[in-house]
Amino acid sequence: MTFLAIIIAVLLQQAWSLAERVQHDHWFDGWRARVGALGFGDWLGLALAVLVPTVLAHLVLDAVEPVLFGLGWLLLAIVLLLYSFGRGDFQAAMAQYRGHAYSGDFEAAYLAASEQFNWENDEHPPDTALEVHARVQRVMLYEGFQRWFAVMFYFVLLGPAGALAYRLSQLYCEASEVPSATALRWLALLDWVPVRLLASTFTVTGDFIGSRDELLASLTDPAANAQEVLYSVGVAALGPDVCDPSGDEAVFGPEAAAQNREFEALLSRSAIGWIVVLSLLILLF
Repeated sequence: MTFLAIIIAVLLQQAWSLAERVQHDHWFDGWRARVGALGFGDWLGLALAVLVPTVLAHLVLDAVEPVLFGLGWLLLAIVLLLYSFGRGDFQAAMAQYRGHAYSGDFEAAYLAASEQFNWENDEHPPDTALEVHARVQRVMLYEGFQRWFAVMFYFVLLGPAGALAYRLSQLYCEASEVPSATALRWLALLDWVPVRLLASTFTVTGDFIGSRDELLASLTDPAANAQEVLYSVGVAALGPDVCDPSGDEAVFGPEAAAQNREFEALLSRSAIGWIVVLSLLILLF
């Protein structure tokens, strides 16, 4: 049932973008505000905001499981998975960045990324096109990770309620201009294993020889930032044929756009790879 729910949800999202129709977060914004008004500490406030809806979802899933031989569970699991996917059009955002980068307009690229990723109050904006490119690539790789891979990981590991808990944790952090240290630590804890699994997938679907050292370094450094892990392993996995953009202004824009396109392809190959792995696991077990 779990695998069937994943396949149906992915098809619905890819073919008709149905996730946007169920991704209404006003209820969570209101719930989070009510919890915050109670004046609990950071950890207890986070636990109430995230775990109460998660437990309720789990109880409802258990209640509908016998309905129509599991069809009720399947339908609710699909809805929860669609809700748990990332917000916005990721491919469109990547394409927009490539357009700005190719034309060399990195100021427009930074402004667009600022709007998308809430960088309006950025205290340390990048000074050069190279810094803009590196920051956007880091954030977009993490965005690609958190919108599908982490959700799938917790869906398979803990069921639909697990995927919901991950999305609510992301929304909890995104709701504040400056997330609390507690919320960021919780999210880093949730990301630790799936980030390194996706980085491992980069090495398998990309340049294994060139990226294995970066992967091993991330595995031996438990404090490594999720964005840095994905970026360092991802760059190495692109291989020597896809070089880092040079400092030459005449070719930097096209090179940056080409690297971004390769990152998108790397994420797509990784997604396909994990669908194949899940299919084999279902067939074998």
